[in-house]
Amino acid sequence: MKKLLVCDLDGTLLDKNNNIDDYSLKMLKKFIDAGNDFSVCTGRLDADIKYIEKLLGVNGAYRISQNGAVIYDRTDEIVSALTIPDRLLPTINDVVFNRGLRVEVSTSTNRYFPSPRDANQVAEFVDTSIVEPRLAANVLHPSFHAVNYLIFGDNQSFQPIITELHEKLDNLVNVQQTSPSSLEIFSPEASKGIAVKKLITQQGYSKSQVYVAGDAENDITMFPLTVHNFAVGSLASTATIAAANKHVANIGDLINSMGAEL
Repeated sequence: MKKLLVCDLDGTLLDKNNNIDDYSLKMLKKFIDAGNDFSVCTGRLDADIKYIEKLLGVNGAYRISQNGAVIYDRTDEIVSALTIPDRLLPTINDVVFNRGLRVEVSTSTNRYFPSPRDANQVAEFVDTSIVEPRLAANVLHPSFHAVNYLIFGDNQSFQPIITELHEKLDNLVNVQQTSPSSLEIFSPEASKGIAVKKLITQQGYSKSQVYVAGDAENDITMFPLTVHNFAVGSLASTATIAAANKHVANIGDLINSMGAEL
């Protein structure tokens, strides 16, 4: 019976140095060659997933990017793109811009910056950035289709933004502090778990066919979808390990646990 393996990228498929061990790569290719489906599910943009797939010599059935907001299939057809409704953008702009904080906004394909970044701060494998000095105005253009706002600051500067957005928009957007220095705003319908559930439903997988893997808290939203949920690697958070049914060292060990017949 065909299986679907969905795994996070950083810290799960790749180690802290952005490498995959030879054993895991060998097992992943064996898994795919046996007729099974594979999908990366990451907070990165789609271009980074395509880069890693080409580097590793694998072709996933689906590519889930921006924490579930955007899904492509292997033919580059878009399966889903959860943008923030246009009617909400003026309110979000009023709240987040002009506070002296750096604000970046992504679409399904690119990340837009108000000014260039320091080259040492580029974390993407593929730089899809577009510098737009009039970013706040550009976001409101009907052709823009904002997927995610990324604001840089600290706990103290984020709290007024979170409070004001909740007061003005209630639950119409998802507002999450994703690190001590970053705050993100996106569709409330976007999460890794919702994206994987959408694939399971659309493609007719049963729960027994689905395996999910991650190392961070945002990966936990995938875990209730199947009993085959795994925390992976030495970087896995305590919360992720506690939520998972099993903790394995790498993706190779996960695939091996499926048994000899993949």
